[in-house]
Amino acid sequence: MSSIVVTRVRRKLEASPRAVQAMRAFWAVSQRVLPRSDTRINESFPMFTPYSAGSSRVRAQLTIQAVNETFPLMLELLSRTGRRIEDPVPIEAFINSDDKRTAADQLKVLYDRHGSDKATDHDYHLLYGPILAQRDSVTGLLEVGLGTNNSDVISNMGIDGKPGASLRAFRDFLPKAQIYGADVDRRVLFSDERITTFFVDQTDPRSFDAIADAVGDNLDLIIDDGLHSPNANLATLLFGLERLKVGGWLVIEDIAPAAVPLWQAIVAMMPHQYDSHVVAAKGAFLFAMWRSA
Repeated sequence: MSSIVVTRVRRKLEASPRAVQAMRAFWAVSQRVLPRSDTRINESFPMFTPYSAGSSRVRAQLTIQAVNETFPLMLELLSRTGRRIEDPVPIEAFINSDDKRTAADQLKVLYDRHGSDKATDHDYHLLYGPILAQRDSVTGLLEVGLGTNNSDVISNMGIDGKPGASLRAFRDFLPKAQIYGADVDRRVLFSDERITTFFVDQTDPRSFDAIADAVGDNLDLIIDDGLHSPNANLATLLFGLERLKVGGWLVIEDIAPAAVPLWQAIVAMMPHQYDSHVVAAKGAFLFAMWRSA
């Protein structure tokens, strides 16, 4: 900042005692709050905070840098050690026959009818239609995240959303399937024809234990449309590894573009019997995994 500008600012402040008082108050508060914020960052992310001495502010800056750079660097490590790193697959690639296109179109009609955003804000019917095209053979489906209108719950749909809309669409699309749903908001749990829902808190993997016996270990499809954070997604993935039938799918929805390197790394680490891809879709990315053995 030039000396001329500094002089002008100083003169304006001197002409306004209230401004001077406000600036002094702001400075005093900032000196108390900023160090606390730095300390809070360091204490909140112990896995990423430098395990060394130094000022709280510098360590907080390095902690934020570590959070943002760790998974891209992990991806680079996997690449250099021989793991194949795939680019995201376009969701349209799953439509490879007329039957699958028809299934996708019919599923979209049901999504729209019941008020789901899976085929409006997104184009997820282009994935779910093809993988569920053999409708009569599908016997079990679980979706984590019913959607809630309650604004006090994180990841809510707002007042216009319809809790359970996609469950009802899947129920109508799959004539022989038992449909299961799970959500952290107990107020939106419900039961309907061939639909049963349960409480699950994805930030507590142990909460999945309560539904394990009910949903069984022979599911055709598990969907994570819940909290949309990596730890919550991984809790669902770990649960799903033991619950999918051979030939079954697990899909994690609404992955942010910034999180794609994390999921590319996970794809690279998955055992060969789990054919996994990051999928580029409308409005977000997906993680899609098929159990081959």
